[in-house]
Amino acid sequence: MTEATGRTHFTEHRTAAYLLFVIFAALELYPLAMKGEKDDFPLSPYGMFAENKDESTTITQAVAIADGAPDRPIPPRFLGTDEVLQAKATLANAARKKPSAIALCERIASRIAVDAEWASAANVEIRTVTYESIRYFDDPAAPPSKKRVHARCPVKR
Repeated sequence: MTEATGRTHFTEHRTAAYLLFVIFAALELYPLAMKGEKDDFPLSPYGMFAENKDESTTITQAVAIADGAPDRPIPPRFLGTDEVLQAKATLANAARKKPSAIALCERIASRIAVDAEWASAANVEIRTVTYESIRYFDDPAAPPSKKRVHARCPVKR
């Protein structure tokens, strides 16, 4: 191999490397030039955060109610699981039918009745609440804009 042939080969590889660099740099910078409506996979900077979110959030929850204290969300373990998504599904299923909501409410009440940490709880409530998202983060103590109680039962000790 002559010196000229070696340089040509090296120059071709260098040119290809520069070309690939420019292409990949352009692909990385392309999302910065996009409008918000064109933000999408695979060239999305953070698609899950870039889309418009609902102005309100609806949650089905189980809460403990005590006299003179704010309502206290009941953790998943009292619904029979440690998994948040399983607890969410359990609550959603119970909220569909009043007898299911009452049965779940009574099971939760019997479980917290024997837990000293929940001694102040007088009632358990299965409910669906809707919060205005911005208002909630401005004032977390603000009441929900909508509230539907599916079941309410006493904590018997």
